[in-house]
Amino acid sequence: MEKYQRLLEIISKKKSMIVAFSGGVDSTLVALASSEVAGTRSKAVMFDSEAITRSEIKEAVKIAEDIGIPFQKLELSVLGRDEIISNPVDRCGVCKELLMSHLLEISRSEGYDIVADGTNSDDPGDYRPGLAVSDKLGIWHPLMEAGIGKDEARAILKEKGVSIHDKPSTTCLMTRIPYDEEITGEKLRIIEDIEDRVRELGFRDIRLRLFERSAGGYVGVLEVDDPARALQVWESITNAVVGVKMALDPRGYRQGSMNYGVVPP
Repeated sequence: MEKYQRLLEIISKKKSMIVAFSGGVDSTLVALASSEVAGTRSKAVMFDSEAITRSEIKEAVKIAEDIGIPFQKLELSVLGRDEIISNPVDRCGVCKELLMSHLLEISRSEGYDIVADGTNSDDPGDYRPGLAVSDKLGIWHPLMEAGIGKDEARAILKEKGVSIHDKPSTTCLMTRIPYDEEITGEKLRIIEDIEDRVRELGFRDIRLRLFERSAGGYVGVLEVDDPARALQVWESITNAVVGVKMALDPRGYRQGSMNYGVVPP
């Protein structure tokens, strides 16, 4: 817990802060620490967009209640900008600028000192165009400053009794669509519906990669933590799936697989 004490110390130097909140492990740890520091006024703000599942939002509301931090849900469409729906390789950066700019406006209008996110010390090693945008905008990364990585964040939350300490990493639904294929509301809802169906069958790490077919409709390539078991329940997974030709990736879940061959590994 030495690094957690370090985190509390650096947060205590801020009079007030907004936490960009997703309900994941990293932003939850930042929110927890900020709520524990006496004298630091803080609140967690989560964006409600087409790219976030209803289940993620519902869970985030409960997490915020459990750790005792004020929570605000901010509705914001991500499908109103051509730079996002055209899905270029730097889409994440474009989207990050849109979202973080809104948080900065809230912080200025409501008198908060700073906006913080859950970027951890492991993140710079991954392809994250949004991180460079956050740095440019002045978003603070307290976990990085405290030297806390993903595994350490999980260990701290477990010791603090926070139920989501072992929650699988999540990303927005747009990451399931290949670069340069248009992002639409229909695609995002298909992905959400199928992933929810698979999650109800007991799988934890799930990604439904959705590709357009030249003949019309879609191909859905499912990545899960246990491909062998997925084969056993394949009929339950694909039952009632309309307009999507389903396939199972035998390699299982691979974080960032849509970046392979597009950006440096």
